[in-house]
Amino acid sequence: MPGVGHRVAGRYLIARPLGSGGLGRVWLAVDEMLHRDVAIKQCAAPDGLAPDERELLRSWMPIEARAAGRVSHPNVIQIYDVLPGEDESWIVMEYVPSRSLLEVIKESGPLPVRRVAGVGLALLAGLDAAHRVGVLHLDVKPGNVLIADDGRVVLTDFGPAVTGEGIAALARRGMIMGSPNYVSPERLFDGVATAQADLWSLGATLYHAVEGRPPYVRETPEATMRALAGSAPDPYHLAGPLAGVLDGLLRRDPGARMTTVEAEDRLSVLAGFAPTVVPVPATRRPGPGLVARGVAGARTRTRARFRGSTAVVAAVCATLVLAGLAGAAVRRPWVDDGANARPARAAPVRQAAPPPSPFVLPRGYRWWDDPSGYSVAVPTGWTERRDAPGGRVFTAPGGRAGLRISRWEPGTTNLVAALIDRERQAPPAGYRRVRIEALPRGSGAVWEYLFRDRAAGQARALKQVVTVDGGTYLVEWHTPRSAWTANLQKLAVVLDSVRPLRGA
Repeated sequence: MPGVGHRVAGRYLIARPLGSGGLGRVWLAVDEMLHRDVAIKQCAAPDGLAPDERELLRSWMPIEARAAGRVSHPNVIQIYDVLPGEDESWIVMEYVPSRSLLEVIKESGPLPVRRVAGVGLALLAGLDAAHRVGVLHLDVKPGNVLIADDGRVVLTDFGPAVTGEGIAALARRGMIMGSPNYVSPERLFDGVATAQADLWSLGATLYHAVEGRPPYVRETPEATMRALAGSAPDPYHLAGPLAGVLDGLLRRDPGARMTTVEAEDRLSVLAGFAPTVVPVPATRRPGPGLVARGVAGARTRTRARFRGSTAVVAAVCATLVLAGLAGAAVRRPWVDDGANARPARAAPVRQAAPPPSPFVLPRGYRWWDDPSGYSVAVPTGWTERRDAPGGRVFTAPGGRAGLRISRWEPGTTNLVAALIDRERQAPPAGYRRVRIEALPRGSGAVWEYLFRDRAAGQARALKQVVTVDGGTYLVEWHTPRSAWTANLQKLAVVLDSVRPLRGA
């Protein structure tokens, strides 16, 4: 039995255990060739399987792990290597400390709608990247959604079968693994696996995040499956405006289920970002010819057999820990779009706004208490510098995202008009407006746009007017366009956290 000090493939020195599940154990290891920490999973078949079923699962795990390794996206675990063997296989992945969404819910309770919407956007982006290369996840649940210490959201633990061939091979034996709290009805009762099944599981995961419990709370897995067969999800108590998205994702008919595009638009609004209305170069999404055709063989009408009293965890020997976003980025100063000139002084805006709601600082963030009169949560590791006149700039490592906060005196109570006037002053190169609009309940205004940056190329920015304790501030955010969705969760935390100076 391998343990601490064991060397795998003559290269990976096991340092300590990280966790274990139904399909194996995860270790922290040192890659002695590249001199870096990695997460390495020792794969195993779950208890309760017949010998031929164990052999079938063992043979497919490395094949499907390689397929999952085709997915390259900051919101999806990255697989470095697959090491098949006669007795056991190993999967090598990046390693970054993290907590699962399930742990966050257990420690903090149900999450606010806005934060759940941000998590949902990140998961949608990761699932879309997987579906575009013909890979399904088939085990989306809070335990497989990881929150890195830097706030990133990453989807991990793909199911043991993620391609059409692998799904069909297991379905022919009636082997459909997963948790009945999050598996879609068509997978459970019909053996049908498509991209829509992942969207159901996403809906169940977001339900759990906002309500603090799964959609079907029953005493046993069998009772849960009976409820899933004919009952609507349990009533909402905390979902509020998120209920419409959950209803759409949890529709029993896969053909009527909310699509990725619809869910992204709705969640963007709830997270504080209106859906993009400016044409952007389209990314090809999988139609029936990619994902549906790839899993056609999985439509085996065999009733699922869940293993064990708690349902077997579906994993492709991915990992129980989070991998970070790899790759260097261009480091650059704050983007000067010509809109940072100090406006003419005028009386401060005294616009009514709702008081800030209670805010719990997430892991991976620190408070910045600015002497100008506000406090804000900033991702740990971001650098800070002063920026005249009276601004403060925070920059992500590698410069992939930037935040600027400054006191603003627009000279009018019409914040939308003030932003439009600012827009006219000096639009940046390649400028295209996404939106300028007031926020609900007198809470400010927002300006979002696309532009061309000299260092990063195509980029996207948001400027939001925030009123704090009688003072008005401009919160400015930018990322490369390709990194926008991956950074929305950070932006949501920043905007949620702005409040009067603590202790003042």
